[in-house]
Amino acid sequence: MNALSDLRVIDLSTGVAGPFCSKMFADFGADVVKVEPPAGDDSRSLGPFPDDRPDPEASGMFIYLNGGKRGVTLDIESEAGRALAADLFAEADVLIESFPPGRMDALGFDYESLEIRNPGLVHVSVTPFGQTGPWRDYAATELVQHAVSGQSYANGSPEREPLKQPGHESAFQAGACAFLGAMTSLANRDVTGRGQYVEVSEFEAAVSMFTSQILGAMHLGKSRERGFVPLLPCKDGFVSLNVRHDATWEYMWLFFDDPETAYDPRYATTADRLSLAHEIEAKLQPHLAKHTMEELFHALAPLRILIGMTQDVSHLLNDPHLMERGFFTTAPLPDGTEIQLPGAPFRMSRTPAVNDRPTPTRGQHNAEVF
Repeated sequence: MNALSDLRVIDLSTGVAGPFCSKMFADFGADVVKVEPPAGDDSRSLGPFPDDRPDPEASGMFIYLNGGKRGVTLDIESEAGRALAADLFAEADVLIESFPPGRMDALGFDYESLEIRNPGLVHVSVTPFGQTGPWRDYAATELVQHAVSGQSYANGSPEREPLKQPGHESAFQAGACAFLGAMTSLANRDVTGRGQYVEVSEFEAAVSMFTSQILGAMHLGKSRERGFVPLLPCKDGFVSLNVRHDATWEYMWLFFDDPETAYDPRYATTADRLSLAHEIEAKLQPHLAKHTMEELFHALAPLRILIGMTQDVSHLLNDPHLMERGFFTTAPLPDGTEIQLPGAPFRMSRTPAVNDRPTPTRGQHNAEVF
C-alpha cells in the first residue's frame, strides 16, 4: 500500500504550480484525476519536445508534472460540464484549482457550497497574488514573480541589471507550499472530520524564499545591496569557494603548496580576507588553473571547505552521487517507451514514491472516470 493510496485528488489547475502539487500526491499513490479543458492544459505547450518538434502529447514538462494521474477533458463553462464537475468534487478528498479570484464562485463552486455536499473536502486554490488584496486580479509570469518578490533585486552583479533565476522556481515553490497546506489540512481533518479552504499566493511563496534578506533589512534598518559571489575559473570549468574558518583557510593554501599565503598575517581574520577578496582571487587563479573541477571538489570538500563545482545538465545526468542514490526515475509513455525524469523531492522508507502509470493523453480516462 502506498502512503496516499486512500486519497482521491481532482486537479483542475493549469501551468506548473498546481500540477506540481498534485504530482506529489500521485507520486505517493493518490488517485489523481487531471481535468483539462477540451483544448488541453497550457503546459502541453511547454518543452522540451523530442527532436524539438512541438507535440501536445510529448511535452517534457507535461509528462513530468502529470505522470501517474488519470486524465479527463471537461468543459466546466457548460451546464453539463459543471454537473459532472460537481459529482467529481463530491467524491474528492482534495480539489486543486488555479482559476482567477472569483471564477469558482461565479461557476457555483465557492467553498461554502462545495462544503455542504462534501464536508471533508480540502479545496486548494493557487493564484498569482491570492484571493484578496489590491493585486489579486493581476496576472503574472515567472519573470514577474521574480521581480516583485525581491529575488531579482538580490541576484546578479551590483554593477549590472538584476537577474532572474532560470526555469520555474517560483511556481515549483508555490506548488510545494500547496502540497504542504493540503497535507496539513488532511491531518487536521483526521481530528475534526472537516476539510478546509487552502489559499496559496505564488507571490507570497516567492517572497518566503527571500526571508534572509527581509530579516536583514528588519534588523539592520536598510536593504542589503545586490551582492556578487564570483565563480572562479579552473582547468575545465568554474568553482565557488567559501572559506569561513581560519583552519580551513590554512588547509586550502597548504593543499595548493602555498604556506606563505596560508600564514600571511594580512589574511589573519575573516574580516581581513573579505576586505582583500579581489587580491586573494588573483592569488587563487594560477593554483585553480592546474586542477579540474572534480579534483578540487573531492580534494577540498573532505577538508570541510565549502566548494561547489558548476555542473551543467550533462554532469547532473551522470553524477555518481545522484546515480547511487537512485534520484532519477523512469516513467512509461503512452507508446510503451520510457522517459527519464527527476525523482520525488523527498523519500519515505516504508512507502516510497511510485510512478508506474503512463502520463495520460488528452481525455484518455473520460469514460472510466465519468
